Amino acid sequence: MIDIHNPSQRMRYIAIALFAITVILLFYLGSMPFAVGLFKEPWDKLAHFVAYAAIATLLCLGIAPRKMPLLIVLITSAIGFADEWHQISLPGRSVDLSDLLTDAVAAIFAITVYSVISTYQARTLGTLAHNCISTKDTPPCAE
Repeated sequence: MIDIHNPSQRMRYIAIALFAITVILLFYLGSMPFAVGLFKEPWDKLAHFVAYAAIATLLCLGIAPRKMPLLIVLITSAIGFADEWHQISLPGRSVDLSDLLTDAVAAIFAITVYSVISTYQARTLGTLAHNCISTKDTPPCAE
């Protein structure tokens, strides 16, 4: 099981790298001609929700969400704003404020789910660690 409550330094680096790759691909692929009309209403909102929830989740893994949930929402929303701004210059694309709202809601949802899972893991792992105390008369607990 991956410990998202306390991710390793390696996991944090991988998450930040995947975050950067995802954002770069978002802008690159979003500027391609096939992106025009790729998702029809209302499926475009679902695509935004999934993409920006993934971005926020990668940020949660890459930085400490318990200390900076607002920062994660702001970064994710800023990327959404930049994406909408970028669309102004693209033929067949337009700015949609409901996309920005969807992006922010997706980030808040992802942080909430991440926090719930992280808290559950911390309590579960903490309980297991507390119940698994070895003494000189008992063998050490197995993981």
